[in-house]
Amino acid sequence: MTGPVTLALEGPPGAGKTTLLGALVPGLGDTALFFSEPNIKLSRGTGAPVHSSPAAHTLWYLRQEQARAAALRAVPADVVVCDRNHLGVLAYTFAARRQAAFPYGKAVAYYRRNIAPLYDTRLRTVILLVSVAASLTRRGGKPAHPRWRQWYDPRLLERMRQFYTEHAPDLCPNPPLIIDTDPLTPAAVLSAVADELRAAGASLPASLPAAPHAPTVDARFADFYRQFGGAAVLGGTVTDAFPHRGGGVMQMFQLASLIHTRDGITRLWNPFDLLPTHDPCGAIPCPVPPHA
Repeated sequence: MTGPVTLALEGPPGAGKTTLLGALVPGLGDTALFFSEPNIKLSRGTGAPVHSSPAAHTLWYLRQEQARAAALRAVPADVVVCDRNHLGVLAYTFAARRQAAFPYGKAVAYYRRNIAPLYDTRLRTVILLVSVAASLTRRGGKPAHPRWRQWYDPRLLERMRQFYTEHAPDLCPNPPLIIDTDPLTPAAVLSAVADELRAAGASLPASLPAAPHAPTVDARFADFYRQFGGAAVLGGTVTDAFPHRGGGVMQMFQLASLIHTRDGITRLWNPFDLLPTHDPCGAIPCPVPPHA
């Protein structure tokens, strides 16, 4: 098989994925296509869960990953960067209480049957590890929004770390690059990931910029960002606004990205727009405010 080098960024909360994305995405620019972490809050159409149950939500994430894995075969880019690619939902089902998620065994069986065969050796998985103490410290010790409370549960964080160290390597098509970020600077992590991409055959700039510190919401996106629920739905800012593919400017957030096109329209970034076909399951975010 041929195609772009796909970089899957994985790891527990607070490991540094967001900081890494803040440097990689604008640094790679037009050579790359990127997928934000799937966001069920923005889902519309037949792919959205009908019932708000843990099992239905887990299945939505698995189907979202299946659709993306199939689409990556025809991506018009040299590099694809995915936040929480093929292991994130499995990590959650492993770590969560049984009543809060799809059973882990069933999730793994679905992954092995429907998702794993779609990937090949061009997929490179980078797992960023972090201790529970460092994870909490880096994220301020408490959630900014109540719905994120579970991601600050020390038991959940420890179980996720156990999954990424003991189980995840056997689920990757290639041996993953595992980086313990506790003693490292963001620049050191970025350098290691850039080396991994180059080893996989990706063409990278000679140097990548450091991620901006706490970027603000660009004025071109401010109204749209608030309309969609702000940080509670889209997450905090990851990058400053940057030009992309001649179509205007973009800004990346933790749980989505926005694009301001040349004709003055602001909308959700949909990477599937650049692919020959769309997801037939309707799992692509639709630009309709969740609070409308």
